[in-house]
Amino acid sequence: MSNVSLRPATLDDADPLEALSAKTIRVKYPAILGTDAVEGYIASGAIGAYYRQHVATLTVAEHAGIRIGVCAIQPARIDLMMVDLDHHRSGVGALLLADGERKLFAAADRIGLDCFRQNDQARRFYAKHGWLDDRLFEDEDHGIAMIHLVKPRPASLG
Repeated sequence: MSNVSLRPATLDDADPLEALSAKTIRVKYPAILGTDAVEGYIASGAIGAYYRQHVATLTVAEHAGIRIGVCAIQPARIDLMMVDLDHHRSGVGALLLADGERKLFAAADRIGLDCFRQNDQARRFYAKHGWLDDRLFEDEDHGIAMIHLVKPRPASLG
């Protein structure tokens, strides 16, 4: 997608990113988590709280002044990737992921992320970008089937 810009997040992004995430989660996650769990999670305020607490780790993708995606990084890991449903398969996710990887590989030789095991679309996306299945596990708090993916530093980055 052309004319997409990436920038560091600010606290002013929390509410719009929460709305973007809720929209995407309501469509993509009921089959994995169940509708009640999805609606409970959204109603809990946890999404907005995450964005406010982790603002320093967030990169926002914008198109025409509208927030269309976000990536959060923690040391050696992609902590969150979210792209507005209207922009799935447009290259926004790839742009955000590449930016996050570049930042992480500046300090790590191997990086990771966690994904819902049943999220086939996300798993295909990550595999397309060189991520490898590492280990299966269950989320400790909710018993959700997860998979940890890893990516070694590409040889081109030295």
